Amino acid sequence: MRTHILFLYNPIPIRKFFVMIGLLFSITSFAQSPGLYNKLSPNLLTKLNKLEAGKKVNLVITINGTEIPSILKQYVPTSKKIHSIASISFFELNVSANELNSLLKSCPEIVFVEDGTRKPKEELQVQNLDLSLNKINMVHRYFPQWNGNGVTISIKENKPDTTDIDFKGRFLSTNLSSVTVSTHASIMATMISGAGNSWHLGKGAAWGSRISSSDFSSLLPDDAASYQQYAISVQNHSYGVGIENYYGSDAAAYDASAISNPSLLHIFSSGNSGTSTSSNGIYTGIAGLANLTGSFKMAKNILTVGATDSFNVIANLSSKGPAYDGRVKPELVAFGEDGSSGAAALVSGVSLLLQQQYKQLNGVLPANSLVKAILLNSADDAGNAGIDYSSGYGSLHALNAIKTFQAGRFISGSVANSGIQTFSISIPSGIKKVKATLVWTDPPATPNASKALVNDLDMELINTGTGETWKPWVLNSFPHIDSLKLPATRKRDSLNNTEQITIDNPLAGNYQIKVIGYNVAGSSQNFHIAYQFDSIDIFDWNYPTRNDFIFSANRNTIRWSSSFNTGTGVLEYTTDYGANWQLINNSINLSAGFYQWPAPSIIKEAMFRMSVGTIQFLSDTFTISQRTITGVGFNCPDSFLIYWNKLQSTNTYKIYKLGDKFLQPLISTTDSFVVLVKNLNPSLHYALAPVIGNSEGMKSYTFNYTTQGVECYIRAFLASLQNNTAELLLSLGTLYNINKVILEKYDGKNFVSIQELNAFSNLQINFTDASLKKGLNIYRVKLELTGGKTIYSSAETIYYFSGSDFIVFPNPVRQNQPLSILTDDSFIPVTLQVMNIYGQKLFELTINDYLKIMQPGKLSKGIYLFRFLKEGEKERIIKVFIQ
Repeated sequence: MRTHILFLYNPIPIRKFFVMIGLLFSITSFAQSPGLYNKLSPNLLTKLNKLEAGKKVNLVITINGTEIPSILKQYVPTSKKIHSIASISFFELNVSANELNSLLKSCPEIVFVEDGTRKPKEELQVQNLDLSLNKINMVHRYFPQWNGNGVTISIKENKPDTTDIDFKGRFLSTNLSSVTVSTHASIMATMISGAGNSWHLGKGAAWGSRISSSDFSSLLPDDAASYQQYAISVQNHSYGVGIENYYGSDAAAYDASAISNPSLLHIFSSGNSGTSTSSNGIYTGIAGLANLTGSFKMAKNILTVGATDSFNVIANLSSKGPAYDGRVKPELVAFGEDGSSGAAALVSGVSLLLQQQYKQLNGVLPANSLVKAILLNSADDAGNAGIDYSSGYGSLHALNAIKTFQAGRFISGSVANSGIQTFSISIPSGIKKVKATLVWTDPPATPNASKALVNDLDMELINTGTGETWKPWVLNSFPHIDSLKLPATRKRDSLNNTEQITIDNPLAGNYQIKVIGYNVAGSSQNFHIAYQFDSIDIFDWNYPTRNDFIFSANRNTIRWSSSFNTGTGVLEYTTDYGANWQLINNSINLSAGFYQWPAPSIIKEAMFRMSVGTIQFLSDTFTISQRTITGVGFNCPDSFLIYWNKLQSTNTYKIYKLGDKFLQPLISTTDSFVVLVKNLNPSLHYALAPVIGNSEGMKSYTFNYTTQGVECYIRAFLASLQNNTAELLLSLGTLYNINKVILEKYDGKNFVSIQELNAFSNLQINFTDASLKKGLNIYRVKLELTGGKTIYSSAETIYYFSGSDFIVFPNPVRQNQPLSILTDDSFIPVTLQVMNIYGQKLFELTINDYLKIMQPGKLSKGIYLFRFLKEGEKERIIKVFIQ
């Protein structure tokens, strides 16, 4: 009978079935107790099969109850409770195979046993961030009030850099955080909730939300009380443990967590093993499918997210479904070049926007099943037509999701066993597609269950005028590559707790959505439905909006959405507000949705126009712009000077300061520099943006003026011994108001002048002194300013760390200038890893002296992370801008 049920729900090829049986019964002690192995994870069974006699293993044991059974204490008196949820508890144990066998026989409270050595690994990072593919930039443009304010994200992995200015004033410190700070966590936090304070590409999806951190050393969810205490409503999980194809205790725990916290949505990356093959479960040996990286990703009440590239093509490395029992996984995809971490982060950010929107309209957070239904229903098709095991229900479409809430196109309901609930909707004329998605939060299944679904609901869509009925789309889950790649068919779904129905070109009229409680344990099952209507002959510009920037003299990807049946359009642009239009391409493929445009080398306001037949569609007015290069001229006790190189055709610049959380406008000026008084301007961080026509252009990098290596006029004064001659280099921040530069040398009693300059045009001045005396030679520079004020450099070069262990300056630095790295003596030697902003290591070097000069040419323009590592010390990360 057990074998019959196994084949009913999970058909297994005969060869695989007997291989599995042989593996299970090769463990003699468990073979003597048929059924005990059902409580062991497949990975643990494999490990026990290879274990030497008498050797002990670390385990995580799940039991029914909140206290450890006495029989368990008898065998393992040092057992440690690590987690509990509802009436289920988790304990760490260290036992031999024989002890485990005895425990399973004598302790019926044991529900499941898992390998205790499983460790999470951060998934790979993305190469770049593009919020336009998933229409997040359009939400920022049309619904600026939805920015995540008032809702909180938890990032379960290591801790992000809480000193990053993109998180200023919004990081929530809790006792859940790891003590380890990682670049990966900082990147995930930036993509979800970055404020864009550092630069506009540091702006995340929910840039106003609170950010918290939770240690992923435990693969189980946090306590329900912790989520509630810190008001956490989304938790992002961008990590994996390797391919696992079973429903473990961790999956059951996450399903239970979603029920205990009905507004909490767990979002997981699918993994980056998309080209790998599973070695366990019924999909063993099927290349490129069923390779999700963790049994916790088999949970039903979570969202598992795969990755696409910037053109909505499924990333090759993105892990694919199905789940171990044939369910649709991943349920959603989003932009995540070379990794699903970033894809999960973007979905987490958009989930926060939906929660904020619903909360502000209704006073409470939405149910997690409602947010999930809206995300899946609003998605764009990706990969193969319809749902599939690579893209799930499609690619994230943030704007459609927000509009679903705005239009009220969602339904809540509940059904009992054999019960029916119906809802009426009216489909207008001119609709190209109607789509409806049913989602419910299903009770946890028993670990190692052959099928995870507990409560089975069914949805149907009925045209009440004609009686025609549509069932949901269902994939073939038979464990063969040909079957798994078949397109979905309409039938009753008995595996998923998500169901979706679509109709192309529906007749206008009245329809009925019917939900049936096919098999419901308990009194009833709550559910949510989201639906949308896609109209014909619609064209929308997706990028750029008025909030976006086109890079001058660069290739830019512009995007649109079109439901026209017409194949081509004519694309043009204007830089004089429509007086004249310049042709870009007269045969644009509308269905492609994007075009790569090499923008001219100009600084202008512009618009695009797409002509479809006789209909013309204008974009927002945007700017073709470049980033302004900035510098610090001096940092004196009472004031400091900021300067910049003016862009062509621009006169006015806006200066921004960093406020409590975000950049705030300070002043406007037509100069190329500004002197700010310190007691009136306490902020340390500043940026500036050119005014281009009636718009604001691209901001500069935001910089801390106190860490640019510039003191009061003097950026650096360096001395070195070259061929018995002192080579001295003076680097100035500005020539503003300097009348004379004097090099002085200490004669044992006083500093005396040895060289004077009355005419100079460069910010770097070289001196030499061949008259060296034995012992210490001490130099300084004296500046005489207009008005009689005198400024001295430090004697030789004295480096003050101001509470930091490392200083990298100048920062930003021009690409053709050297970069100085100062290291506190207590940290020498130290390892420096240079990584791009997406966490990819470019090179590594060892620093053995307090001053390291990095010559130009090693780094191109962009943002980099300098990571300093020393054994026994916490890692330090400094963000460096090359301009």
